[in-house]
Amino acid sequence: MKRLFVPRLARVLLMAAVIVVGVAGFVATHARTAGATSPTVVTIQFDDGNADAYLALAMLNAHGMHATFYINSGFIGDSTHMSWAQLQDLFAAGNDIGGHTLTHTNLKPLKTADARHQVCQDRDNLLSHGFQPTAFAYPFGSFDSGTEQVVAYCGYNSGRGVSGVNDTKVFAETIPPADPYATRTPPNPKQGTTVATIEGYVTAAEQNGGGWVQLVFHHICNACDAYSITQTDFQALLDWLQPRSATGTVVETTAQVIGGPVNPPVQA
Repeated sequence: MKRLFVPRLARVLLMAAVIVVGVAGFVATHARTAGATSPTVVTIQFDDGNADAYLALAMLNAHGMHATFYINSGFIGDSTHMSWAQLQDLFAAGNDIGGHTLTHTNLKPLKTADARHQVCQDRDNLLSHGFQPTAFAYPFGSFDSGTEQVVAYCGYNSGRGVSGVNDTKVFAETIPPADPYATRTPPNPKQGTTVATIEGYVTAAEQNGGGWVQLVFHHICNACDAYSITQTDFQALLDWLQPRSATGTVVETTAQVIGGPVNPPVQA
């Protein structure tokens, strides 16, 4: 494959344009009148494309909700991950398909070229199957300014970590976030995390000015992994969230929250 060389100034301008357009779309999507209280927006997310995460589809459909699924395209179709057909089912139902690198690789220690390969090729794979990946999640929540630049270079409008929201000072990510390539989340629910604890992340935001609450899951199963939630508990969480829309707490995908265009593929 012939390698594409982009002048340094052009690359800088491309990254700047992606960030500006992404933030502009985000603000337009969530514009509020001056002085109004921010809403509470909940985004349900699943990392890694694990096979059991497909169980979420029927439950989301039953509640009229959509989620964001961050995918490692290098694993699609193996014995422990979803297939392309299952991802098409999720996408056709209105769910958001985002990127998570080819092989769930920690980007932070990589050279720029290797990081771009992991991020850009993963996104290009998703684009080639008809998806519209605009959101990225850093594997292990590991990133720095250099990896943020890689994610922007590859055409994403946002990048998500796995921490930063707590119950003492930061109750939610802001709308719009100060840095759309370093968005913050409450602690990822684990096997022992109760539904009440997860609900508490939402109510803390509601009671402290609103904002964006990203709930990051990995598995739906009975104790198959440290980062898992049972079907019963996931169902209970959706049951609890559904009526809250009447009082201003809504469920949206990452793409809905961030906004911005679906950028063309970028050769790594």
